[in-house]
Order: sequence, then C-alpha cells, then structure tokens
Amino acid sequence: MSASTSERASLVKNDAQPPHAPKRRWRSRAFENADRAFQRFLQLTSVLHEGFWLACLNPDDLNAVTAKRYSESQYYASTGHNISGLFDWERATLERYFRPGSRILVAAVGGGREVLALCNEGFDAEGFECSLPLVQASQKMLSQFGGASRVIHCPPDAVPDGPPVYEGLIVGWTSYMHIPTTARRILFLQALRRRALLKSPVLISFLTQSTNANFDAAVLRTAKFFQLFIGGRNDCLERGDHISGRTYMHWFTRDQIESEMGSSGFRVAHYSEEGDLGYAVGIAT
Repeated sequence: MSASTSERASLVKNDAQPPHAPKRRWRSRAFENADRAFQRFLQLTSVLHEGFWLACLNPDDLNAVTAKRYSESQYYASTGHNISGLFDWERATLERYFRPGSRILVAAVGGGREVLALCNEGFDAEGFECSLPLVQASQKMLSQFGGASRVIHCPPDAVPDGPPVYEGLIVGWTSYMHIPTTARRILFLQALRRRALLKSPVLISFLTQSTNANFDAAVLRTAKFFQLFIGGRNDCLERGDHISGRTYMHWFTRDQIESEMGSSGFRVAHYSEEGDLGYAVGIAT
C-alpha cells in the first residue's frame, strides 16, 4: 500500500532533519561567522594584491615573472609528469580533428609531455619552449624515451620562423593563458598560423571566467584604480587578467576565444568547458 501525501512529506522532513541532530552551540556559530569574515578578508587582500601588481607590471615584466616560476618548477620538468601521456580530452580531440601520423608543432611544450605522447601515438611531433631549463629537461627526457631531441628554444610570445609545413598545431596545456594582452595573443596565433597548412587544426586550452565573474570584475576595477596613480603599464588591462602564485594568467570567455582565433586566421570548430578548464579547436583558413 502506498503512503499518503502527508505521510511522504513527514518522512522527507524527518530524513532532512534527524531528530537526534546535535544542537549548534555558540562556539560553532562564532566559528562560522569568523570563518566567513576571514574568507572575505582573504578575497579582499587577493583583489588588492593582484590589482596592484597588474597595474605595475608591463607585459614583458609579466612574462619574466611567469618564466621564472616555470623555470624553477620541479613538477613540469619531472620525468613522471612528462611520461604520463595525453589527457583524456586531448586524446579525444586528436582522434576527432587531427589526421593520424600527421606532422604537429607544439608551442610552449614545457618538459615535453605532449611531444613524447604524440610520438608514441604515431604522430611526427616537435615543439618549442621559452624556458631554457624546461628545454633542457625536455631534450634530456626525449633522448631517453623518444629517441630524438625535438624541442628548441624560442623567446616568449614568439614562434620560430619557417615555412608552412605543419598539419596540426597544439599550444601546450593552458600555456595560451600566460600570454599577456589580446594583441600579443593574436600576434602569437597569427605566427602559428603561418607555420601551418590550410585546414590544419589548432588546439588551445585555458581557464574560463564562468565561475569567477565577480572576482574578475573586482580585480580589473582595482588594477585600473592603481593604474591611475602608479604609472606602470600603459597597455590595456583586461577583464580576466590575474597574477597569482608568481604566474600571470588570463581567464577567458567563449567570446574572447572565438574573437582571438577568428582574428588570427582560424575558424572555431569546437569549444568545450569542463568546470574551470576550457579548450577549443580552430581550423586554419
């Protein structure tokens, strides 16, 4: 026999509020209030800290800060990380958009994870990196596991010169978001486009603004306020700019990604967000 509506409501209420649940004491309530205030204080100090330094540091300064952090990173230079292979979403994207065995150029290759994984998957892959310690780490690792050294050094925000010989392009995991300013990112993608054949795919990954809109806006307002008095940067500050953990990052919206790729000679063929991580595939036009 089924329970009546009132009986079901009573059961739900009893399940949601157990009769023997402990009562909150004044100390637990005091902790909750203090913790809430503390978290707001931390967020305020983060906004002030990021806003101040974004106003002070120009794009070359931001590149230097980021490069130093990655040059000192033991994780990205570690063999364990660089032999770990492709992420699931990377493999699915390659299977869908990249021709098997094609020649691929990997930008911001770090310690060589993508290059080694691509070679193991049958692609003809090589790359470039702006951090000399990571270039050395990748060359050593590839010589040990990949049979050849396929990574060269290149300055930040730049692409090695050469003819359009690549059938696919990959910007290393979230590296695109470390390039400061829209103008520099577009120039970078345009330089990549010049190395690729017509209809070649490009894969980029990044963090998104979808869950951080209020924080992004507060950081931008604070940076613009400091910019009025400090006289550091004279280029455009952008919503989504952040500097944290000794690293510059730009968090993106879908419109920004589509605009920057479209301005660089790529048609967006796929866009995806999974939590804070986003990735997109463009096709060279």
